[in-house]
Amino acid sequence: MNVENAFKDFEYEPDVCLPTSFPLNIVSGGCHLYGYLLKPDSRYPKPSPTAIVFHGFPGYTTNNDLEYALMRMGCVVIHVNHRGAWGSEGFYLFSNLVDDAVAIGKWAHNPAVAEQYGIDTGNIFLIGHSMGGMTVLNAAKRLPFIKGVAAIAPYDLAAAFLNRMEKDLFLMIEIEGQCLKMTSASDVFENALDNYHQLSIYETHRHLVDHNVLMVSATLDKVAPPDKMLMPLVRRLQSETGKSGSVKLVEIPSNHSLSSARTVLALQIGEWMQEKCNISQSAT
Repeated sequence: MNVENAFKDFEYEPDVCLPTSFPLNIVSGGCHLYGYLLKPDSRYPKPSPTAIVFHGFPGYTTNNDLEYALMRMGCVVIHVNHRGAWGSEGFYLFSNLVDDAVAIGKWAHNPAVAEQYGIDTGNIFLIGHSMGGMTVLNAAKRLPFIKGVAAIAPYDLAAAFLNRMEKDLFLMIEIEGQCLKMTSASDVFENALDNYHQLSIYETHRHLVDHNVLMVSATLDKVAPPDKMLMPLVRRLQSETGKSGSVKLVEIPSNHSLSSARTVLALQIGEWMQEKCNISQSAT
């Protein structure tokens, strides 16, 4: 991959396969999850490093700009919507998020799928924003083949309850979650209450010590305050990261959606992926 191409479009050349997108339909928990796959320009060697990108709650910050930047760098990019979100079947529940991520990760790692889309199964990365950050940090435990996990301004349900932010969480579910398929906001809140211990970001240190981990802190974040939701895990990982793993913290002075730093965000993630891939793939 080539980070320098993050914001460059290749000129058209006859007989060259241009970047393209494919619709996806992946089953998780008996429900069809819908999304898309971005495939880079054929002038990049194959197979390609692959980023699986997970949306937050409910997913208004789409991260499409990040996904297309990664595609232009030479990555296959997979984006699939969780159960009950943005047209996918089923009902939205926090307890389903990790199962969905695991199903998508295993689908991408399947040899037949990898051959079809040019996925490098040795260089698959999980990337998640907000609730998606919580999702990928937990899913890494059940996807040992991944090369790295990146959490962008991760939201931690456990920290929300432990820091008495329950009211903010309920209002987020009730107001922002109106676009999701839910039985009720109360049911989704109860699901968070019943499962926040198992989804704790801090407790993921137990399995992340041997992973490559990128933490992106939005220092002006009022939704997922990094001092409460991100930094406790960062400090724990920095003190005990194993020989085969690494942890990198990037602090960006922006809000929860990093709306003022999208270019910086894409470059930071691309540079980290390129470093961890330990391969030389360039296209000019």
